[in-house]
Amino acid sequence: MSTSYIKNKTLWKGAFLVSGAAFLGKILSALYRVPFQNITGDLGYYVYQQIYPFYGAAMVISMYGFPVVISKVVMEQTEKGDGEKRAVETAFASLFLLLIVFVPLFLLIFIQAEPIALAMGDVQLKRAIQVVSVVFLFIPVYSAARGYFQGIGLMTPTAVSHTIEQCLRVLVILGLASFVVHTGQSEYRAGESAAIGSIAGSAAGILYLMLSVWRDGAVSRGNIRWSHIFTMMKQINVLLLTRGFFVCAGAMIFILYQWVDAFTIAPLLEQHGMTEEEARTAKGVFDRGQPLLQFGTVIATSFAMAVVPLITRAKQQRNNSASHWYAALSIRVSVLIGAAAAVGLFITAEFVNVMLFENTAGTEFLRILAVTLAASGVVMASSAVMQGHDCFYIPVMHLMLGLVIKTGANIYLIPVFHEKGAAFATVIGMVITALCNMAYLYKKKWVEAFSWRWLWKAFFAVVLMAALALLLIETFSSLFPLTRMWAAVGALSTAVTASVFFVWLLIVCSVLTKEERALLPAMGRIEQIIRRKE
Repeated sequence: MSTSYIKNKTLWKGAFLVSGAAFLGKILSALYRVPFQNITGDLGYYVYQQIYPFYGAAMVISMYGFPVVISKVVMEQTEKGDGEKRAVETAFASLFLLLIVFVPLFLLIFIQAEPIALAMGDVQLKRAIQVVSVVFLFIPVYSAARGYFQGIGLMTPTAVSHTIEQCLRVLVILGLASFVVHTGQSEYRAGESAAIGSIAGSAAGILYLMLSVWRDGAVSRGNIRWSHIFTMMKQINVLLLTRGFFVCAGAMIFILYQWVDAFTIAPLLEQHGMTEEEARTAKGVFDRGQPLLQFGTVIATSFAMAVVPLITRAKQQRNNSASHWYAALSIRVSVLIGAAAAVGLFITAEFVNVMLFENTAGTEFLRILAVTLAASGVVMASSAVMQGHDCFYIPVMHLMLGLVIKTGANIYLIPVFHEKGAAFATVIGMVITALCNMAYLYKKKWVEAFSWRWLWKAFFAVVLMAALALLLIETFSSLFPLTRMWAAVGALSTAVTASVFFVWLLIVCSVLTKEERALLPAMGRIEQIIRRKE
């Protein structure tokens, strides 16, 4: 592996910086659900999860969707003459194009909130849907600013703005939820407090990005040429909107699945024997697994932000071996992390459930849903590889195939297996999308097939990690009662110990090469520690 392959190391480090911010956001997203569910109960949690896909879609679109496409265009423009001016003009052109799309979308959702709520089987969701629809107004500014900074190689603004957004969002949600409950208002008002928290967090993130743009100075240096911006809008409108749609659809895989569940689980449970309140509470219990599922895809999704421009640049330089190397690394890391996360969550599901939600209700759903982690990271990474090769519609077709199968499986399985049916449907749809994506990559020869030797080493590392995790969980189960405190100690200590052990196995078994490990943050330091102890 020559040094030319890793000259883009900064972008990979930047991708991991965004991964860190996204992972922190997922931790906050999982942890604040604990007091939120404790404050509002499973019914209040149901209300929150019914409207969450709207916020989740806006967050994903403005974090992993349009910024990826905009950064790709900005990067291409900076390689031409007048690069700085072209980069700023591209950002403004993107901003105006997205405003044309998302302002009407906001109005549509706001006005049609009652029909949407009726389609979900609960007209009381109307106000919460109207409030949360406001977040769509933030998408154009978020996307343009993040795409601009990522296109010029700066990942810090994206990471910091996301962290600010999530932190303030959590504080406002919990504060308002507590106020609503203590003043005796309904669970639906608590759901609206979650929507208001999302708006407050989004506004704070936008403020930070605007300050970052001002500090960057590119806009203030007379780089705004309005005639060029309008010309750029004509040049990139089809590319931005079509490719942006495809990238966003791929990044929203879990959100789309949650939308299917929002429109099917509670109504189907009501139709097959449950009361209205029982069905909505059951949906709230089922949704306990949603934030945990997204942990396994954080790094894969962040890789997508780095892989797309790297493969594009390698293609422009006609360096096929480099593009294959980047693709192979992203797929391998996604497979390893996804498999380890799936096994880990399956083993620790009961402890995690008690730690987060006080009881074991829904543990069987968590274990079934854990299997999707082995596939979801592969879906994200393989989609990114295809996007890097300017293939945007194929991964979306595969995603839609999986989504249709998920929907059909929900309709068929929920009446028979209740909430377990929805969990099985999620696994089936996700696995089919992952298999279709990988089959297409192999067919186009954009990535080499895994060698048997590599597969055995990866399998060996995952099995040993699983054995250690199982041993630790069984030890905790036999020594301590399954209270919330001991569940937290058991789950967290098992997760940390098993993760460190897994990383050690990846190093000593050479599952990733030395050059590949050099691109992963902290791996060099970990290797130095291991060598000292040896």
